[in-house]
Amino acid sequence: MPAVEDNGTDRMKTNRTGAPRERLLSALGHRTPDRIPFTWGFGATPEMAANLRAHLAAQGVDWNALQAGTEDKIHVAPDYRGPACANPSLGIWGIHFRSADYGEGHYEEFTDFPLAGMTTPEALDAYRWPDPDWFDYASVAAAIPANRTRATQLGAGNPFELYCWMTGIEEALMNVLAEPALVQRALDRITNFLDVRLQRTLAAAPDGIDLVFFADDLGTQQGLLMSRDSYREVLQPFHRRLTDTVRRLAPRAHCLLHSDGSVFDVIPDLLDAGFDTLEAVQTDAAGMEPGRLKRAYGDRLSFQGAISVQHLLPHGTPETVRAECRRLVDVLGKGGGYIAAPAHAIQVGTPPENVLTMLRTVLGDSEYESAVAQARG
Repeated sequence: MPAVEDNGTDRMKTNRTGAPRERLLSALGHRTPDRIPFTWGFGATPEMAANLRAHLAAQGVDWNALQAGTEDKIHVAPDYRGPACANPSLGIWGIHFRSADYGEGHYEEFTDFPLAGMTTPEALDAYRWPDPDWFDYASVAAAIPANRTRATQLGAGNPFELYCWMTGIEEALMNVLAEPALVQRALDRITNFLDVRLQRTLAAAPDGIDLVFFADDLGTQQGLLMSRDSYREVLQPFHRRLTDTVRRLAPRAHCLLHSDGSVFDVIPDLLDAGFDTLEAVQTDAAGMEPGRLKRAYGDRLSFQGAISVQHLLPHGTPETVRAECRRLVDVLGKGGGYIAAPAHAIQVGTPPENVLTMLRTVLGDSEYESAVAQARG
């Protein structure tokens, strides 16, 4: 999708600058960077971040400084200025939640579903949808450094996930099969908002956005949440509408789609929808073996993630973490096309030593030691 020069000679070039932004963009352009770029992605859960903070503080190292100093991206989004709500990312859609305790930590549990039981287009149209005017788009340009050294990523929305959160996932998936036109009507309203917000954001920061991040979980541990036919009929047109906006207003930006789970079978349709990077890459799920992904799609698709937060980081040893991270770098990073990252949020209970081993393996000993030295208080 991005307007990046792509020929046989370019693919053999290596980025030697060592600057995070150039490193990351080289990788996404399928050129070999000086080293594999790294991002913390979803980072650590608050409880796990506290564990990392305490572990590193005992060594005189500041976790927040280490995290910031080893991140190859900055993340931007327009500031919210609309009606007061506890959590604007959910509250503007009428979604409410509570904190559910599971002993070592907590998660957000939805308490109601504002579109549940709606069976007519008229009811959907009458719903109080959010207004793009509730955001300050100038704040995005202000957040981007004039001479940025890190790649800039914009979060741009998750149309089907929002529909599931507003309807309840069981009802949403049943509607995909039984009432596809109703789902499309809701997705049209959701996407209208996301698209206008995306247009205004990109217009406010011309040439300032390197990556645009979308999210719609399409896989379970064993297979797809919906069939390929359902994806193409019901959801793909809305994904394509959003990526078309990026192509028109930020033609050099890359479009990432976050999806957990087993999504190998739908990758051709994701490429057709305009995505050039698959984020998460949950290698614990069926069919998501890194070598298979790289062989089948590595010439057309980049990958971000793949470092398992489900098995490897919480249950591995430093030796197995080191070996697997090296394998991922070798397999997914061959010829570019890979951003190393945890596949999702690092969960509480993960040994801090494993997290630091992951970081050292991707960065290399010298750069890791330099980052730790800079993070010392």
